[in-house]
Amino acid sequence: MITIYENLASNTLYATTTFSTPTSYIEIGDQSWPGYGGAISEVMNGSISNVQIYNASLSQAEIAALYDEGIGGAPIDLQNLVGWWPLNGNANDYSGNDNNGVPSGVTYTSNWYSGYSAP
Repeated sequence: MITIYENLASNTLYATTTFSTPTSYIEIGDQSWPGYGGAISEVMNGSISNVQIYNASLSQAEIAALYDEGIGGAPIDLQNLVGWWPLNGNANDYSGNDNNGVPSGVTYTSNWYSGYSAP
């Protein structure tokens, strides 16, 4: 099951008992629709920061601890960490797993959230 958390609220996106290694990329902040020539039809208008992906479920207490750390919080479970993208001026993966991103259509700002710096 893939669950996304935003401000402690969960949203289950995909439920299955079988997973495979992805053969393409993950898009964050836009949604491309097949049949439209790959054109982006929905684009997020907002900010994204501190994206973390784990290959195991986190407990509700772990989710709450990540939330309580705030925007600059470090990953809580390094053993099951697949990728960590603080998105603080680049799309580099700071987990050590070398899952660096390739930004497309990104506008970087110089006024990141106060108190937050690169790991």
